[in-house]
Amino acid sequence: MPTSTHAATARSLGSVVGQSSLSPRSIGWKIAIAIGLIFLALLPPGIYSLDGNGMLAVAESLVAHHSLSVPPELGLPGRDGLFYGRWYPLQSLLAVPSVAAGMLAAQALHLPAHYVAAIFSLVLPAAFTAVTAALVALIALQLGATFQGGLLASLSYTFGTIAMTYARTFYAEPLLALLTVASIFLALGGSSGQILLAGLFSGLAVLAKPTGIVIGPLLTLFLLMRKRSLATSLAPAVGSLAGLLVYFAYNQFRFGHATMFGQPWAFSLAGVPSGILGLLISPGRGLLWYCPVLVLAIAGFARARKTNRTGAFLIVGILAGFLALYSLWSFWAAGWSWGPRLLLPALPGLAALLGLLEGRWRRAVITLAVAGFLINAPTLFAFYERYYAEAHESGVPEHDLEWSMSRAPFVYNWPAAVRQVRDAQGADVHELFMQRGTAPATKVASSRALRVVALWWWVLPAARIPRAAGALLSCLLLLTGCLILLRTAARLRRGP
Repeated sequence: MPTSTHAATARSLGSVVGQSSLSPRSIGWKIAIAIGLIFLALLPPGIYSLDGNGMLAVAESLVAHHSLSVPPELGLPGRDGLFYGRWYPLQSLLAVPSVAAGMLAAQALHLPAHYVAAIFSLVLPAAFTAVTAALVALIALQLGATFQGGLLASLSYTFGTIAMTYARTFYAEPLLALLTVASIFLALGGSSGQILLAGLFSGLAVLAKPTGIVIGPLLTLFLLMRKRSLATSLAPAVGSLAGLLVYFAYNQFRFGHATMFGQPWAFSLAGVPSGILGLLISPGRGLLWYCPVLVLAIAGFARARKTNRTGAFLIVGILAGFLALYSLWSFWAAGWSWGPRLLLPALPGLAALLGLLEGRWRRAVITLAVAGFLINAPTLFAFYERYYAEAHESGVPEHDLEWSMSRAPFVYNWPAAVRQVRDAQGADVHELFMQRGTAPATKVASSRALRVVALWWWVLPAARIPRAAGALLSCLLLLTGCLILLRTAARLRRGP
C-alpha cells in the first residue's frame, strides 16, 4: 500500500492530468526538445576552459591514437612515461562519437581537427542541460506542482540561473547535474526498477566527477526514511561504491596509484566558513547574485514539506552535501568560474521546488528569473572569461574578484561582452583558427576565443561559408524552440 505521501503525490498528479490533455511524459519531451534546440542555436565556437580542453584531449586521444594519454601541458606524469588527464573520465568517453564526427568534418572542411571536434562536442552539455530542464519539471510534478508550475520551474532553472552559462561550456558540472537530478527523479518514483536505475546513475555520477559520491548515500538515507527494505535502500549507496572502485582502477591504470585523482588534496575545516559564505553570498561566486530566483526555493521547500516531506528533505540534503564538501576544499571558488559552478548539480532540485509556488509567489519567481536571465545573458554571446582576463592584466587580486562588490564579475560582464563583440568586428577568424596554443590564453590580445563573438556561426568564414547562412539556421532553431515552449504553455493555460 502507498504511504500517505505517495497517495498525496498520486492525487496531485491525477488532478493535473485532468487539467490538461498533455501527459507528464509529453511535457518532459517538449521541454527537452525545445531547450535543446535553443542551446544548439547558441552553441559556442570552441572550448575556453583548461578543464574542458583537458577532457576533450582524452576523447581526441582515444579517437586518434586509441590511448588515454594526453599532451604534457594538459596532464600529469603517469605510468610508462606518459601523461594523463587530471580530470574525469565519463564525459571524455561520452564525447568520443562527437569527436570522431568532428574530425571527419574537419577533413572535409580543411580546418584544424581540434577546433571542429570541440564545437561538435559542445552539443553534449547542451543536451545534458535540456534533459535536466525536463526532469526539473517532472520532479516538480512529483512534489505536487501543477503542470504550469512544473513548466515555470523548468524555465526558471534553464534561463534564470547559471545553468544557461554552463550549457555552453565543457565543464563536468552539466553532466553531473543531469545524473543528480535523474537519480532524484527515479528515487521519488519509488519502484524497484527505478531505484536500481538510480543506483546505476549514482555510480556514473562518481565517474562524472568524484564529488558525485555524495548522491548515493543521501538517496539511501531518503529510501530508508520512506521505509523501503534495506536491500532496496542500499542500491544507490552500492552504486556509488561501485563507481568509486571503478575510478580507483582507472587511477591505478594511469598513475599506478588508486587514490591519485589529479586534483589537489586541500581540505581543511578552517576554510569552511569562507567556503560556505563564498558559494552562497560572495559577489564573485554567490548563489544569491547569480541565481536570485533560487532564493525562493526556501518558500517552495515549506510547501513541499506538506506534499512530499521526504522528497523535500532529499533535495535540500543534496544541496547541503555538495555545499559541505566544497566548503572544505580550499579551491571552492573553482578558478575562473561564473557564479557557484561547483553547486550546479544541486540547483535543478532547488528549481523544482519553485513549481509549488502560486499567486504572488509565482509572480516573484517570474520577476527574479528575469533578473537572473539579465545577469547571465552576456554569457550567451561572449565568453565570461573576457572580464577575468582583463582584470588579470590590470593586476586585480583574485580575492577582490571573489569578495569585492566593486570588482564583481556580474557587475562588469555586460561591458566586457560588448568589448568582445567590438573586437570581433576586426578579427580574421580564418587566421585565428589556424592558431593553437598549449593552454587557454590569459591575455586578451593573445587569445583566440576572447576576440570572436562566442557563437558557432561567427567562425563560419574560416570554412568559407557565409555567416548569414549560419545566422539564419541559428535563428530558425531558436524560433522553433521558443514556439514549442509557447505552444506548450498555451495548451496548459487552456486546460483539456
